[in-house]
Amino acid sequence: MTNPWSHTTVLDSARLTATAHEAATAAGDELLRRRGAPHSVRTKEGDALVSDADLAAERSVLAVLRAETPGFAVVSEETGQDWPDDGRPTWIVDPLDGTTNYLRGLPDYAVALALVVAGRTELSLILVPESGTVFRAVAGAGAFRDEVPLRIGDRPPGRPLTGTGFGTEGVVRERQRSVADRLLRGGFEIREPGSASTGLCRVASGAYDGYLEFGIGVWDTVPGALLVSEAGGTVTGWGGGVFTPRHGHLVAASPAVHRELVEAGGPCPPAAESGGPA
Repeated sequence: MTNPWSHTTVLDSARLTATAHEAATAAGDELLRRRGAPHSVRTKEGDALVSDADLAAERSVLAVLRAETPGFAVVSEETGQDWPDDGRPTWIVDPLDGTTNYLRGLPDYAVALALVVAGRTELSLILVPESGTVFRAVAGAGAFRDEVPLRIGDRPPGRPLTGTGFGTEGVVRERQRSVADRLLRGGFEIREPGSASTGLCRVASGAYDGYLEFGIGVWDTVPGALLVSEAGGTVTGWGGGVFTPRHGHLVAASPAVHRELVEAGGPCPPAAESGGPA
């Protein structure tokens, strides 16, 4: 069957960004409405938490996307739909990136969306519900925080600052501990935002010099990766290779710090060092 979607397909990026914003806002409103209320929480595969808030936010996102773009596919964290093989434009959705933060009353959580067409990320949007801040990017047209253009500047003085994440699965946590040790030895300051989308927004806005993580999903990496690259940053896979979302890892940083961060991150895949339980 002929695939009608290709790199030459003309998309209405303004309309689709507006659709992403509407979907993210619906999810964000749902999360804020449920803030502080008792939650039903369970543990899913890999020991990650999923709550009734995650599922409600996802329903809100999907309702908008299916109404506004009925011919598009959706890959969302909680429904776990497989990537389609028919070439349809595909929404990548994380309805609540930072579930633990959200459940603990911390503000570092986000709703993240991206649109992929023919293997290329065409646009992304990340909403931080607590502040109402919207980060967005369109391929080839730049990145913005609300209406302010984002452009990664020169390296700030002092030690470089990188964000990273620590997963819930034991074997992943052990390897991530090894990476954290390498980063500290390499002279980096480390922050753990508890949300990859939040961390990548901070790279794009210059608050972090870089962000790296492995063992995560396409919904954790794809929206923020476009934001960083459109803000002038460098995005690769672990070890400096090509960024491939389905491999579950990335290194995103300012050009001035990226190579240094890749080297500090170590080999790919990271190997656990000897030590006690994580």
